[in-house]
Amino acid sequence: MDLDDVVPVAEHVTRQSRVIDAPPSVVWDELHRLKLSSLPVTLVLSAVRALPVLLSGRARGGLDRTFLDVVPIPVLSSEPPTAVVFGGVLQAWRWSGGEQPPSLDAAGVREFAEPGWVKVGMEFRLAPSLGGTRLSCETRVAATDPATGRRFLRYWWLVRPGSSAIRWEVLAAVALRAED
Repeated sequence: MDLDDVVPVAEHVTRQSRVIDAPPSVVWDELHRLKLSSLPVTLVLSAVRALPVLLSGRARGGLDRTFLDVVPIPVLSSEPPTAVVFGGVLQAWRWSGGEQPPSLDAAGVREFAEPGWVKVGMEFRLAPSLGGTRLSCETRVAATDPATGRRFLRYWWLVRPGSSAIRWEVLAAVALRAED
């Protein structure tokens, strides 16, 4: 499975990648072991974003969880040691995180059309590369209707730099651990 199976067409896409001097199995293990508590930029940005959710009582987990455990959309596919794909629908621009999203598989996310939501797919992919393993992350977002697209765009302008910084921090932290 890949992102084309979840969100084949998106209005917003971010991509980050890094070559890590380690074999795919080591990079895979480090990606899956990476604790939220070891990501200072992620902690600060997540705390700012999560404050309304914390105050609403809808927060889950703690700092001892892994980064992949706190991704706000569920894992749809995991193919060790090559890819992990997440996908779901969100109302991220709402302060409290929005309504409880339905549980969907890849086809369900791809076909979801209820107004008021964005479809989100995120993938970490590992590929052999000269010098080790290329670890890449791609995130795709598509609104289910034009009005939601406009609301999400305002939100995205605000959070996109931080969202990208989090992905870069994750890639750097995995590299530090895998190359150690």
